[in-house]
Amino acid sequence: MRALIVEDEPLLHDELEDQLLEEQFNVDVSETLQEARNLVAADEYDLVLLDLGLPDGDGLDLLQMVKRFYSDTAIVILTARGEVEDKVKGLELGSDDYLAKPFSMSELRARIHAVLRRRFKINDNEISAGALTVNLDHLQVRYEQQPLDMTETEYKILRYLVLNKNKTITRIALAEHIWGSSIDDRFSLDFINSHMKNIRKKLSGAGASDIIETVYGVGYKLEAHEAE
Repeated sequence: MRALIVEDEPLLHDELEDQLLEEQFNVDVSETLQEARNLVAADEYDLVLLDLGLPDGDGLDLLQMVKRFYSDTAIVILTARGEVEDKVKGLELGSDDYLAKPFSMSELRARIHAVLRRRFKINDNEISAGALTVNLDHLQVRYEQQPLDMTETEYKILRYLVLNKNKTITRIALAEHIWGSSIDDRFSLDFINSHMKNIRKKLSGAGASDIIETVYGVGYKLEAHEAE
């Protein structure tokens, strides 16, 4: 998954980046409101860690921008502001959680896990799309409870599609999820196509031949028609 850290304290954003990299995120970092706006305008993130007191403006302005364009993005506010009104305003504008500085990294990890579980309706570290189940912490995929043998890259692609089930995901977004934002477009897109062919072959062998739809000229969508 992709994460954006918006924090102007170098030591803190370095520590936050290390924590998210350990959690298998691809991470971008911004120290200013304007830079963060540019990043958000160009890409969709699964998680934003957002400081409010930025040198060139109020982080709440970015919160509103993110929620306007990407309603599914999870946002955790990190700020030295401890006043109740700031917390309430952030939550009212759509943030998913709020941590006042200083905080422990273990608490932050717990909050992030809780937020993502609520956002993606995750139970017991697993997420399902119909009869397909993906473990989010380990390389484990099942269809109708039967295990499927996936490579690490195939697993990462499938996990991202399941987390974003019923949404069209571009090939570029998939490539950046696997290899980060510094990618060779042609090379990475060819690899995505190759891995997708292998994923479909394995799913078809298990009886799920039409679960991933190709959105021609754009990317892929994992269809999940689940019972109410």
